[in-house]
Amino acid sequence: MNEKFNIFLSSLFILVVVIGLSIFAGVAYIYTLCGLSVWAVIGHLVTLDDDMPGEWSNMEGSPEVWRRSRVELLIKSLVMFALLVITMAFPGLGEYGAH
Repeated sequence: MNEKFNIFLSSLFILVVVIGLSIFAGVAYIYTLCGLSVWAVIGHLVTLDDDMPGEWSNMEGSPEVWRRSRVELLIKSLVMFALLVITMAFPGLGEYGAH
């Protein structure tokens, strides 16, 4: 599979989870997005050492794989931080999607 298709599938999964939790559990959209972003950052942190040169996901020792993993973690962390700040700055967002 190519990278764009993986991004599409990931986005579709997030959309389904956000709407599903809203419909079936009454969880606001923003809270689900915050939870998923925290989950993504923690999951990346737990497996970050696997991307180091010579480790499980980078057996060929490529510094590019290690650099890309750190950039991805930075982007995930910035998205998480932005969502958390937006959630605290605009508490009214907690009403959208919750019932």
